[in-house]
Amino acid sequence: MRRQQRYRYVGTPDPMTQKEAYQCEKYMKKNLDSLVRAGEYLVDVPALLSLFHLDCWNCRAVHGETCCEGGQPYAVQKQQMSILEEELALVAAQLGEEKERTHWMEYGIWDIAQPPGTIRMRHGNCLFYQELDGRRGCAIHAYAERTGKELFPLKPFSCQLYPLDLIDTGDAILLTAVTPDTSSFSRWGTDYLEHFYCASKERRQQADHVNAELFSLDGYRPAYEWNMPLLRYLLKEHAEQIEALLAERSVNVPC
Repeated sequence: MRRQQRYRYVGTPDPMTQKEAYQCEKYMKKNLDSLVRAGEYLVDVPALLSLFHLDCWNCRAVHGETCCEGGQPYAVQKQQMSILEEELALVAAQLGEEKERTHWMEYGIWDIAQPPGTIRMRHGNCLFYQELDGRRGCAIHAYAERTGKELFPLKPFSCQLYPLDLIDTGDAILLTAVTPDTSSFSRWGTDYLEHFYCASKERRQQADHVNAELFSLDGYRPAYEWNMPLLRYLLKEHAEQIEALLAERSVNVPC
């Protein structure tokens, strides 16, 4: 089986390129000693201990835009498509403008010109990127918080994942995070590392012009800590083992 066919991003039908698959395989061979097996998962401990500060509500104020703007999210898998379709009317009901609610119900969720599971764009952004209660953000996330619906099955998987990444190699699932060493094959690429302070404490330290309270330097924490609820949901019986391992190793990470 070709490498590209074996390697895939978990949670989306969007494929890895042959180059990305090659870079992932090369990285895993080089760092084999630091990958810890937990069931079907290979835990990339150094990457998961990389520091991030997901100060998302202040991202627009600092950068002029957020990662949710200006494009389509990764496509969702078939099982998530049916869940979103079932909930669409209820998610749309929280929108303030009747015209927008009508548009959603008339045209639906999907971009029919793109592969199945691709959410269509609206006003240059993902359909679900909306202004609610004076804040712009994900209408699905807001709906889950308001109603108590479980977020993880509902919100597009890739939109919940950053800064982590899950890659199915055919033999195991690599649990990693975007870093300078993984960006050549991560679904997140280099954009966050090069342009957003959340992924680079070093760049934030040099940004003297930014208010110290925004992306504050004391707010950087290991990557896995930002997404532990999702990891527990995904990893199930292996979550406790992986969390304990990472917590133990994080003690030695300089802040």
